[in-house]
Amino acid sequence: MDAEAGSDPTTVVNARDLGRLPLAAGGETRCGVLLRSDAPYVGDSPPTGLTWPPSTVVDLRDSAEAGRLLVAWPDTVRWVGNPVFSGARMDRLIQANVVDLYADMVRGSASRLVGALNQFDNGGSTLVHCAAGKDRTGVVIAIALLLAGVETDAIIADYQRTGNAIAEIFARMQSRGRLPAGAAVTDPVFRTPREAVELVIDHVGGGSDGAWAWVEKNGGDVQRLARWVTLFTGDAAA
Repeated sequence: MDAEAGSDPTTVVNARDLGRLPLAAGGETRCGVLLRSDAPYVGDSPPTGLTWPPSTVVDLRDSAEAGRLLVAWPDTVRWVGNPVFSGARMDRLIQANVVDLYADMVRGSASRLVGALNQFDNGGSTLVHCAAGKDRTGVVIAIALLLAGVETDAIIADYQRTGNAIAEIFARMQSRGRLPAGAAVTDPVFRTPREAVELVIDHVGGGSDGAWAWVEKNGGDVQRLARWVTLFTGDAAA
């Protein structure tokens, strides 16, 4: 589901299923396995067109950031709090250069990014989200797609699709008091530059042994992740 003008403000506006992405080895990823979104809030209605509720939710915010709007998922959902960094404050990030922010994540928070991957569900659907579903989510998803062997251009295109939803993401966060006074949708942190996700792809996948070696070096459970990749891609990645 992509956010469009007039979409329901009481549900996530930057949500999509990562199925049907092309694999470099041929074939495509499976639907209903990996989802991404902006933050669900208390009182939201279920989004349409997605596997919902997901089997596992990986929340990349810290507890203070989520605050009183933290969703109480049904007992059938495994919720995992896996903050990429602690003390995230939009008033400090609002003017941040997105490329620099991503460089800091892959260099300084690598083990936390990989920790999120280690929580992916091997038997059902996994939803990954942060606040806007753009930066922390974008980096974790890009790494997951690298592991799955998704074509590079498709990884970049998926990341930049969030740009179509920025206005609605901003309005939704603002209406729930998630933004500092004076914040504007044109502030640097709301951009989706191609260079940012390319930095992640190059840093994680550019070594001689590729993304798998980077993930293992930073604490990845490679056997578990290999099973997840098989679930996500089927025989194409076997």
